Amino acid sequence: MATIENPAIPKGSTVLVTGANGFLGSHIVDQFLRTGYRVRAAVRDPRKESWANELFGKLYGKENFELVAVPAMDVEGAFDEIVKGIDIFVHSAAVVTFEPEASKVIPVTIAGALNALKAAYSEPSVKRFVLTSSSTAAVGLLDEPGTIVTEDKYNEKAIKKAWDGPPYEPSHSIIVYEASKAQSEQEVWKYHKEHQAKRPDLVVNTVLPNFIIGRSVDPVGQGSRSTFSLILDLWNGKKNEMLAALPRQHFVDVEDTALLHVAAAVLPHVQGQRIFAFADEFSWDRTLSVMRKIDPTRNLPEEFSDGQGQWNVIVASSKAEKLLQELGRPGWTRFEDSVAANVRDA
Repeated sequence: MATIENPAIPKGSTVLVTGANGFLGSHIVDQFLRTGYRVRAAVRDPRKESWANELFGKLYGKENFELVAVPAMDVEGAFDEIVKGIDIFVHSAAVVTFEPEASKVIPVTIAGALNALKAAYSEPSVKRFVLTSSSTAAVGLLDEPGTIVTEDKYNEKAIKKAWDGPPYEPSHSIIVYEASKAQSEQEVWKYHKEHQAKRPDLVVNTVLPNFIIGRSVDPVGQGSRSTFSLILDLWNGKKNEMLAALPRQHFVDVEDTALLHVAAAVLPHVQGQRIFAFADEFSWDRTLSVMRKIDPTRNLPEEFSDGQGQWNVIVASSKAEKLLQELGRPGWTRFEDSVAANVRDA
């Protein structure tokens, strides 16, 4: 359990988490509950996510967890009812359809983020707002390998390229996703800057994780979602040629990423910050090497990609690691441990 002295929001307060059924979202829920907070978890259809009620109710008490419905986050006023009485709002929901047409992805993502922030502004009890952004909001496919990523960098190249019309290149859907994360984060900061004088007590922070791996909170009930499934695919002998062609990435453990959301929500000195969750350099070949150490007899693919170009230089990653240390962790979870956790229940 995280050790927090004099948190900005006292334990026992209620946290609203959107996208709570996702790989990362469910861990955000878990970290807040184990730290001593109550959670209101927003999903599209609570009936389809009954596993979450069963899991979190059993672990932390049914009185500390509830599922609520938000069928469409881009509808105006989508969060106005469920935000009532909460103290922290974590907007983790995202559009991950990987549509190549920008108009089907970017406006929805922006509207969802702004609807969440506006709801936080409208509810006096909300004192902290945390947006789950993405590494791609800062750096992506179109940046030169070895790019130095500072805290004020945005993925302007993706924003410009995303709105190109058809015919679409194979990578265009990824560029559209990158642009959606960059533009939605920019719009959140813009709105907050323009309206902050009306709510000086509301603190806004964002978390930008790179490639997330690690354990699932419930591999049976939740299933294989997001980047969790990509590691499992490799473990099961499948290689993804599209991902092999991507620039070199950094990984981050899913529990570390979730705990950084707690830091953004409750540490008094963390205000108006972009938190860069980039733990260590990662490639598919390195992943295979770790997997062979876990099970030398397993039938795994031959090495097929060590990534493209140099790894980017993430200036603020050590700053994020220090936040984890403030909450009682020794630092970033090791890559080997994250891979092992990802495949443990496969």
